[in-house]
Amino acid sequence: MQAVADKLGVDRKAVNHHVSDRESLLRLVALDAFSQGSSAVDIPVDASWQEACRIYAVAFADSVIATDALAEHLMPDGSLYAQFAEPAEAIANKLTEAGLDDETTVRSLALLTNICWAYARDALFVSRGGERIRPRLTREAIEGRGQHVFENLARIVERGVDTYDRRQLDLSIEVFLHGTEALLMHARAAAGPADG
Repeated sequence: MQAVADKLGVDRKAVNHHVSDRESLLRLVALDAFSQGSSAVDIPVDASWQEACRIYAVAFADSVIATDALAEHLMPDGSLYAQFAEPAEAIANKLTEAGLDDETTVRSLALLTNICWAYARDALFVSRGGERIRPRLTREAIEGRGQHVFENLARIVERGVDTYDRRQLDLSIEVFLHGTEALLMHARAAAGPADG
């Protein structure tokens, strides 16, 4: 805190007036880094709901990744999501226009955000030299139990597919989009034919 006060050329009490402790300060700095990435998110008015979701997802994940070491200080609360309020509103509008009810729309948006959050945390962990832990855990889980019992997992883990790379985010987004499309088809079928 003293170093921050010195850098700003103010008394430490002035910093403490706005920020109570080191963790609060780091959280503000992380939120600022996150908001710099989120300020450029623009969902075109003519974008399909699918494209709007893709834009939102990539931007959200990239904004978390851009915070780098500060990501651990980001909290999934109102101050974080406020940075994405406009893109979230655009997606809510697109999903509602496509035929989802309000509850399914907000649950879908929460799911998409959670997908991005999880991917970004994985990507950051690996980028800082962390172990790609899923293959090791899978090997340990099936070790000594006979390959014939877990022949699919044994074969798959040996292929060495990197579930921490960008293709994992792409696949997650596509699965989300197909799932949402299924929900939309169900909602349309439940609504029946439109009155002429």
